[in-house]
Amino acid sequence: MQLNREEGLKELDKTVTKYGFVSGKPYSFKDHEYQIDIIRDTRSRISVRKCSQVGLSELMVQKILAMCATMKHTRIIFTLPTRDMAMAFSKDRFDGAIDQSAFYTGLMEKASNSASQKKIGSCLLYITGSFGANSAISVPAEVVISDEEDFSNEVILGKLNSRLRHASLVDEMGNRGMRMRFSTPTVEDYGVDAGFQMGHQAYYMVRCDGCETFVLPDFFQDFIVPGLDRGIVELSRDDMRNPFLKFQEAWIKCPCCGKDLKNSLLDPARRQWVAKKSDVWDHSYQVYPWDVPKYNPPAAIIKQMGDYPLKSDFYNFVVGLPYSDAENTFIVTEEMRLRMSIVEMWRYQNTLIGSQTVAGMDLGKTCHFVVLARRGKTWDVVWAEKIRNTKDDPATPQVLARFDYYRIQKLCIDAGPDITLVNNLVAAREQISAVVYVRSVSSLLPIEMKQDGDVVNADRTKTLSLTLNKHNSGEIGYPRDEVVTREIFDHLKTTKKIRERNADGNMTERFVKTSDTDHWVHALNYAMIAGMCVEDLNTVEIVSAPPMVGRVRVGAKAESVLNLERNSGNLRLVW
Repeated sequence: MQLNREEGLKELDKTVTKYGFVSGKPYSFKDHEYQIDIIRDTRSRISVRKCSQVGLSELMVQKILAMCATMKHTRIIFTLPTRDMAMAFSKDRFDGAIDQSAFYTGLMEKASNSASQKKIGSCLLYITGSFGANSAISVPAEVVISDEEDFSNEVILGKLNSRLRHASLVDEMGNRGMRMRFSTPTVEDYGVDAGFQMGHQAYYMVRCDGCETFVLPDFFQDFIVPGLDRGIVELSRDDMRNPFLKFQEAWIKCPCCGKDLKNSLLDPARRQWVAKKSDVWDHSYQVYPWDVPKYNPPAAIIKQMGDYPLKSDFYNFVVGLPYSDAENTFIVTEEMRLRMSIVEMWRYQNTLIGSQTVAGMDLGKTCHFVVLARRGKTWDVVWAEKIRNTKDDPATPQVLARFDYYRIQKLCIDAGPDITLVNNLVAAREQISAVVYVRSVSSLLPIEMKQDGDVVNADRTKTLSLTLNKHNSGEIGYPRDEVVTREIFDHLKTTKKIRERNADGNMTERFVKTSDTDHWVHALNYAMIAGMCVEDLNTVEIVSAPPMVGRVRVGAKAESVLNLERNSGNLRLVW
């Protein structure tokens, strides 16, 4: 039975062309021949990194309907970023495709046909959004297909993967069920780009009719714009109005012989999928606009740069590539690290009383604690430390000792997950507040202090954007200690900003992370929020403890004393 299903899945393209309809016409792969290998692919893990408007969403609709006709007693989950998008897509694409096909209409069970659930033959299709409390359907599934992965809720997509744990289909690598994700990319190492990098990385190459070599055109190297005397990466939106640049005459050259690839790209017989890492089990595909050359000639591709205010949007949606710049990514090059590693962490010892200091801390079993001192327009990281926090060895005494020692005017900490630590710290000092990340605040500032001062509501996206901008513009100085700065920069590179359209069609921003090692990012951001509290909300308080000796009181009766001494350039804690 498994062999029969495998053979059936390999021939889904035949099912699609036999029974599928689009806009009243039978579905055809003509001018979209790149789709054939993707729909035939039976690997259980597939990622497709693509540009927009190349017909992949319609292909997935046809593939799902063909799977429902081929497979028996199978649950399939299809997701889009939001429920509103999913319901509109269901009514338009799925219902439209079913209504046009007498074959699929005959397989439909009308009593089980809604926007969110359809019974086609003996298979059940669930259609849902990724954002919302009820998005992760609590039913086992054999297949999960996700459209626009990068703009979806990665937590919910992860939960949907758990729906495959009881799938009967198991591949040679032990993967249960089938999972396919496709999306326009956003930034490197996130979402569909991460999946693409983990796969066999197939490109739709072309055999040049000039040199008969299989080549892969590169947008940055092989797009030719007559009149342009610099790299295409330097083009901006303003250049679209330059009369000396002949965008209408743009063409793509062969990387090997330099000949115009137009005729070769238009000939399906000269196109072939070639994997960069053919020995990798999981499959991944890159779809460029020139893979559908009839609808995306070079002039039409390049002229779209004028439609996008941000260059990253153009590369993401039009070219189909991830793109990072100073607008959406912390600059963490070695040159940047060396240039901004200017702080001797002990240099504030003699002038600490006159310095404006704030701090931030990200909580966990290991707390990441950072102290900033004001120097003109720059915030300097004068102390960065990881503090152990366990039930037997809570971080409270150590944090308060550092709070007093550095005469911190404001410390902002994570509101969780250790509520006991939060409550102890907030109760111990009036200048310590817990930060709650929210989507927006009512004030003009991106932060809002609650009346009791224990809690600061902070717009997550706006505060992180400010921290990113200050870092990239060189307004944050880092320690000269290479081990410390390398670790901080390693964390910074995991946090990136993406742009997406909301339900109203407006572009919005949010930050995502490419790994869980982002603790220094939030410690730094909490410290910057503390700086805003002091400078913009006028929450300056007098810290009574002297700079070199801090007396820490925890609770009503307990008391501990911490002396900080300098010994051979090292900090020594004496209890």
